[in-house]
Formats: sequence, C-alpha cells, structure tokens
Amino acid sequence: MITLNNLRKLTTEKNEHKRSLVYKKLAPKSKEAVDDVYTQLEKKPGQVLMNFSKVMNDVTKKYKVQRKDIEAYFKKETGITI
Repeated sequence: MITLNNLRKLTTEKNEHKRSLVYKKLAPKSKEAVDDVYTQLEKKPGQVLMNFSKVMNDVTKKYKVQRKDIEAYFKKETGITI
C-alpha cells in the first residue's frame, strides 16, 4: 500500500532545489545561473557528468558570475567537490 509519505518520497519536483536554504542565500544572478545549469543538465540526464564542466563554463559566461560561487553552491548542496 502506498501511503502519502511514500508518494511524496517518490515524487520529485522540477524546481525542488529552489526550496533549499543554500539556494535562497544566493545572489539573484547566481540563482539564475544555477537554474540554467539544472535546465541544461535535465536535457541530457544520462550524460550529466560528461556535460557538467561545459555547462558550467557556458552558464558562468552567460550570467557573468564566478564559477567558484556556483561550484560552492553545488558543494554545499550535494557535498560533492567539483
């Protein structure tokens, strides 16, 4: 039997990252950059690791934000060093 709690665990929202405290503390430009990173990575979910570095370069140039700021966000959010 599926309970409401189990259903919530199975369901992932598209913009779930926007609810985290780490995301909320970002500057507006950095938030846009992070959103764009997620959007671009969702286009090819099977190749996230292969595309991550290229996506990061493209996004940081597009939004004129520091790569280290976006990397710091992902490190805090996931615990993984890029």
